[in-house]
Parts: sequence; structure tokens; C-alpha cells
Amino acid sequence: MSFNKEAFLRYNIIDSCLTNKQHPYPSMAVLIEKCVTEIGKTFSVSAIQKDIKAMKEDVLLNFNAPIKFSKSNNGYYYTDPNYSIKKIQLQPQDIEALRAAIEMLSMYTGSRVNQQFNVAVDKVLAAVHAHEEPGRNKRKIIQSDTSQHYKGFEHFETFLHAASHRIPVCFVHYSYTNRNFKSVILHPVFLKEFQNRWYVVGFSEKHDELRTFGLDRIYEPKLLKRAYKETDEQVTNDYFKHIYGVYPFRDMGVQEIEFTVLPMLSDYLNAFPIHESQERVNQLNKGNARFRLQLIPSVELISLFLSLTGQMRITKPQWIKEHIQETLENALTDEKNRKR
Repeated sequence: MSFNKEAFLRYNIIDSCLTNKQHPYPSMAVLIEKCVTEIGKTFSVSAIQKDIKAMKEDVLLNFNAPIKFSKSNNGYYYTDPNYSIKKIQLQPQDIEALRAAIEMLSMYTGSRVNQQFNVAVDKVLAAVHAHEEPGRNKRKIIQSDTSQHYKGFEHFETFLHAASHRIPVCFVHYSYTNRNFKSVILHPVFLKEFQNRWYVVGFSEKHDELRTFGLDRIYEPKLLKRAYKETDEQVTNDYFKHIYGVYPFRDMGVQEIEFTVLPMLSDYLNAFPIHESQERVNQLNKGNARFRLQLIPSVELISLFLSLTGQMRITKPQWIKEHIQETLENALTDEKNRKR
């Protein structure tokens, strides 16, 4: 079946007719007339019959609508007089909150997620539209930089299913660092999003520990018929607790990281902390400030520091300070060599 917002609008119209106590047993002609009036286009008998069949039987819709045809009354009715596909009554404040949520949910429909997700979003969208007042401005008021064609997202459903049902997965992984391919057997635990990129986290048999793999680097994932290795829940809960990003440096524990920043960056970090461990140590002269983090250093943290070098100076630990300085010097040398 093809799912779209117009179909859900028709389902709501049919539902409204069947729950109308003033005009019970609406005929096929009445149902068609109502759809034509409210949607503004012509519908055939077969189209409305398909809608009724979908409301009754479609497993994705999951309405399980108890619709019957009464020969004596020449019309349709619900065998359960209390049934309606709109069971949840929305208050105005609920609808306003849902409008914002729907716009964000709609970013994840289409090629990014499977059909069940699309149906779920369309269901909520149709319910909200059904409560909206006529003539309301429908222009888009929320915009996201979410990529609609993120490489590797086609594997999202596979790993979601594997993590939910505790199924090991084998796949080929490409390393951007080593520029090679390796086979991996993973026991997926959860999926994580960071900076508009998706990662799967699980127990890697090759590494004998929890590891993170970017979906963009995964090829040909296959579900395996073998025992699933459970990971202690506390281990998974703590896995990212002291990390900014997804790729911590191995064999490093939590470190105390301090840095000073210029006034503008200071205000920004007050509003948007890098990590929950962030604390403002003190206010320096001219609006500068010193901050402290308690983190396991990660690739993403170093990248963040490098992007902020114009407004930030690392004071501890010394190795991070030296690493950033060396990286910047190498970049400057490379740039000079390219200009020769």
C-alpha cells in the first residue's frame, strides 16, 4: 500500500462519518461526497473501498477498525460504538507542541527510514492536521541541516533490528586511518548519533570489547545465527559518560583539561557546555574565562579544540597543548610548501 498524508486524511473523514451519531450508517455515496467536499478532488468507489479495507486489515496502519456494512440500513458502521481511530483527544497546547515535533520528525521520513517510521509520522501528522483550524498558515518554520543522503544510513534499520533482538552482525569495515578493509563480527548494543552522523556501538569479537563503528564505513552487514554476547548494562551506560564524541583515545582514563577563552566564546560555552562535566573555574581580566573538563580525550575533542584555536588556549594537560601546537605548525608548513 502507498502511504501518504491524503490517505490518512481520508481515513479521518471516514472515521468522522462512522462516529457521527446524528447521521449513522453513512452510505458509500455519503463517504465519497464527504471526501470530495473536504479534500477537493474526486474519488472512485474502489478508492474508498480500499481505504475501508486498509482501516480494517492493514498491519502497518494497525487501526483494526471494526467496520461492517449493514444491508438493512444500506450503510457502514463500527461494530464497537465506542471505537474511533482518533482515540487520543488533543488539547490546543498539545497540538501546538506536536506541530513543532512533526516538522522535526518529517526530516526523518523518505529514504532515511523504513516504511513503518513513515507510517508512524504520517499518522501523527494526520491527527494534528485534523485538529488544526482552517486557513492556518502551513509554511515551514523549522529547518535542519540534517543530510537527506547520509552514506551508510541504509544500514540503520538492520542494526536497529539487530540491537533490539540481540542478533550478532558481521560486516566489512573500512578504516579511514589505515585505508583498508577488515571483517568484523559485532554484537550491537545501541545506535548513537553525533553531529549528524550515526554510529553503532557493540561488543566486537575482534577487539574483545565495546567498540564504535560509523555507519558510513560499513559494507554488506549480515545477521548471524549464533549466540549473542550480552554486555553489562552498567558498562554500556558508562561507555560515553566521560567522552565528548565517539572515538576516545585508547588506554586513557579521565583527565582534567583546562583552557582559557576569549569573552565571546566564554558566553557561548556558558550557554552550550562542551560536556556535562564542564565548570567555569574563574573569570579573568577583560572578560576572559577559564574552564575545566573531566573527560577521556577523544578525536572529536581535539578537533573541537583545533577549530577554536583563535579564541582558546589549552593550559593543561601539557600533551594536548603540545599536540595542538604541533598540528598547527605542521599545517602551516604544508601550506607554505604548497605555495612554493
